[in-house]
Amino acid sequence: MSILKTLNPFNTLFGRIFLGFWGTVIFIVGIVLLVNQQLANWDKVRPADKYQEKSLYKISSMLSESRQYNIKLLAEKLEHKFKNTMIVLKDADTGQLVYPPKIHPRLNKGIISNLALKAKPLQVRDEHITVVGPKLFDRGDKSYQLMLISKNRHADHFWIQLWKMPIWLKLILLALVTLVPCWLIARNISKPVTKLRHSSQTLASGDLQHRVDGFEKRQDEIGYLASDFNNMADKLSALISLYKRLLADVSHELRTPLTRLELTLAMALKEPENNQRQLERAERELHKLDDIIGNVLRLAKLENHEVSIEQDDVDLTDLLSQIIRSCRLEAREKKITIDSNIEDNLSLIGDEMLLSFAFDNVIRNAIKYSPIDSSINVSSAQDSGVINITIQDQGCGVDEHELEQLFVPFFRGKQAMQESNGAGLGLAIASKAIMRHGGTIYAENIVSDKPDSSGDILGLSVSIKLPVNVKA
Repeated sequence: MSILKTLNPFNTLFGRIFLGFWGTVIFIVGIVLLVNQQLANWDKVRPADKYQEKSLYKISSMLSESRQYNIKLLAEKLEHKFKNTMIVLKDADTGQLVYPPKIHPRLNKGIISNLALKAKPLQVRDEHITVVGPKLFDRGDKSYQLMLISKNRHADHFWIQLWKMPIWLKLILLALVTLVPCWLIARNISKPVTKLRHSSQTLASGDLQHRVDGFEKRQDEIGYLASDFNNMADKLSALISLYKRLLADVSHELRTPLTRLELTLAMALKEPENNQRQLERAERELHKLDDIIGNVLRLAKLENHEVSIEQDDVDLTDLLSQIIRSCRLEAREKKITIDSNIEDNLSLIGDEMLLSFAFDNVIRNAIKYSPIDSSINVSSAQDSGVINITIQDQGCGVDEHELEQLFVPFFRGKQAMQESNGAGLGLAIASKAIMRHGGTIYAENIVSDKPDSSGDILGLSVSIKLPVNVKA
C-alpha cells in the first residue's frame, strides 16, 4: 500500500501540475481535432486562394493574347515554363477536353467536369495533387476554360497524411509531442517548491544558518516566497539566539546570589555567634533573587502577546507625580534634584502597574548613573493624540554603539558593568511595557552645541511616546 502511495503521481505537486496540464492540453487539442474532422475534409471543394487566382489570371492572359502558336502548342510551352504545373483546357461551348490529349491518371475525370460547372475558381485537393479552376477566357472567337493541376509539396503531403490519421493515433502523437514541454513547465514550478521544502526541513532540524539561495533574481511569487522564508529564518535565528543568551544570562544572574547565599549559610554554621549578621546578609540575597525572578517573569509576560494586560483609565499626571516624589527620596542621598514639568490632565488607556514600573525604572536608572550634585529633568508634552515623556540626566551618557542595546534584556554598558547591583532587566521591561501600550522608547546622548565643546556629552535623554486612546 505504501509503495502504491509513493508511486501515485497525484501525491506530489509536480505530478498534479504535470498530469493536470498535460491532460488539459491533450483534451483541448483532441476536442479541436474531433470538431475539425467533422467540419473539414481535405477532399472537399474550397475557394481558390489569392496565389492560385493570380496564376490562373496570368496563364489565361498568355493563352488569350499570344497568336504565335496554336493554343495546344502554347499550353505545352507554358507547362515547360511553369514547372510542376499542368494545364487543362476545355472548350467552354462544347465541354470537350482541348488539352492535354489524355487526362492525368491520378485525377478523377469527374473533378474536371464538376469544376467546369462552377462560376468562380475553386480548388480540389487530394493526397498528391491540387486542381484549381475554372478560369474563363476568350481566344479569337472561341471561349475556353482553364484549370491548373499542381503536385503537392512534400510538406503538404506530410500534413495531409497526418490529417488522415485515425483520431486515436493523433492523440498518441499529440501526447508524445507535448510530453517534454509539459514536463519542463511542471518541473519549473515544482522544483523551487521542493527546494523550499528541503530548506524548511533543514531549518527545522536545527541548522539556523541555512538559507534558500538561487531565487534572489526571481520577480515572481516563488522569489517573494523564498525572500520571506529567508527573512523568517533570520528572525527565527535571532530570536532563538536571544533566548539562548537570555537563558545563559538568567543562569548567571541567579548563580551569583545563590553562591553568596550558600557562603552566608556556611559561615553562619561555622560562626554561630554572628548568625544575626549572616541572616541579614542572606535576607538581602534572597530579596535580590526574588527581584531577578520577578523581573524575568514580568518580561516573559510582556513578550507573550497572547497574555492580555489591564485596560484601565490611567491618570498619567498623577502617576508621574507619585513616581517623582518617591524617586526624590533616593535622589536626595546623592544630592540630586529632580525637576518636573508635567502637564495637567494627561490620561490614557492602559495598565497602570506596568506604566508605573516603566517610568520608575527609567527615572531610577537616571539617578543611579547621575553624578552627585546634578539634576534630572522630567517633562511632558501632548500633541495630536500622542503623549511625549522625556527624562534627561547629567550623567556621562552612553557610547553610541550601545544606545540601541540599552533596552535589550541583561545588557549592561561599560559603566553598568562596574556596578555590582542590577541584572540589566529594568530598561528591557520598561521598553516592552511601553511597546505593549503601542508606544515607543528610545535613548540619545545630550551633546553640547557650543562651538568649542568638541561634541561633549552632557547627559542622556530617554524619550517615551504613548498614544492616548489606543488600547494595548
